[in-house]
Amino acid sequence: MMHSFLSQTMMILATLALTSGYAANPDEQTSKKIRIIPVERTPEPDHVSTRILFPKNKELESSSPIKGQIQLEGYPLGTDSDFPRKKEIYNDNEGQALHVFVDNQPYFTINEALINALDDVEEYFEQRADFEIPFKLQPGMHIIRAFPVRSFNESLKGNRCFAATLFYYRKKVDNPQIDLSRPYITYNEPQGEYSYHQEEPILLDFYITNCRLSEDGYKVRVTLDNQVTSTLSSWQPYYIYGLKKGLHRIRLELLEPSGTLASGMLNDIQRTIVIK
Repeated sequence: MMHSFLSQTMMILATLALTSGYAANPDEQTSKKIRIIPVERTPEPDHVSTRILFPKNKELESSSPIKGQIQLEGYPLGTDSDFPRKKEIYNDNEGQALHVFVDNQPYFTINEALINALDDVEEYFEQRADFEIPFKLQPGMHIIRAFPVRSFNESLKGNRCFAATLFYYRKKVDNPQIDLSRPYITYNEPQGEYSYHQEEPILLDFYITNCRLSEDGYKVRVTLDNQVTSTLSSWQPYYIYGLKKGLHRIRLELLEPSGTLASGMLNDIQRTIVIK
């Protein structure tokens, strides 16, 4: 009798759950509220060029901190990007910048540079930005990547906007996991801390090198908090909606057309962000 009573009670509860829309797993219910929505690329000029002058490719560096220099043409740093998107997502009051990546570390930002030349047409001026790598490196091979971003941190995606170089620190030892001739991804956003209302989006942005994203080609898999997974087949910015306050882990993986993870240490990146 007791067994029969419990069975009937469980059936009633199950029926109530189905008719009321109750989700047995609160994490699953929360994950359904998170959305990743594609948005159009912000218009960008076709004359912007980025080049890493130092360290030179395959150069051996022994001093610390390691100093470098980037040449940026046709793109003013430190100015506000005058596009509607700056009112939709976080906009940095430091203005347009260079994002610099060493290995798979989070980027650091350059907002100021020395203007070397100014043509009659302002858009073709040249700047040189000096920097120091702000953390310690292990001996061996390392990679530097850089590209300009809008004041709201969306990367410029033109062919000449991206620059990458290899260098050695203290030892000329190659890393077979670093191959700049193969397809790889550079994680750009989101990064750091955000203070916003839940209905506001957060920018998801990355740079693709040596491949194209398509329905039957390479893709990017996004995983949020080990719960929400989305596969992206178009290279453009995205908005993330529905993240609550607290810590969130975001993982980007570059997938080959077969669906397997593309080889190399650059193609599986995780970041933790904070929403306050």
